[in-house]
Amino acid sequence: MNGVVRIGDKFMSLKFRIPAGEKIVVNGAVLTNSSSKAMHFSLENDASIMRERDILLPENAETPLQNVYLFIQLMYIEPGSHEEHHKSFQDAAQIAFLSTTDNDERNLVFEVVGLIGEKNYYAALKLLQRHFKATLPQPEESAE
Repeated sequence: MNGVVRIGDKFMSLKFRIPAGEKIVVNGAVLTNSSSKAMHFSLENDASIMRERDILLPENAETPLQNVYLFIQLMYIEPGSHEEHHKSFQDAAQIAFLSTTDNDERNLVFEVVGLIGEKNYYAALKLLQRHFKATLPQPEESAE
């Protein structure tokens, strides 16, 4: 998420809450709420922010689309290594596209590639997060 929100002609700071013990990444720096209480912050300028729950660790990227997410995440929070991560993203997107015959997933890859072309990393991450959430296996109902 970016630190400044535009509403009409005005820019407003981004306000968010970090639960006790949770980590966030701001422009590549990891911040941990070491308090026993939730903390409230207001970010006054433009920054790349990711909450711990949205961060995908490399060892947890198990599918081609998760690899795409991983490299977008790295471009977003490590802009100094953008070129390296962008090349890896391109390779991962090609693999994700070729690894499925599902038209919805292929269209998703196209949409994500377009967002990355616009340098809209946050929107690409959110799009993939929605896809992952929608495709989670649903718990089975007990037959009684």
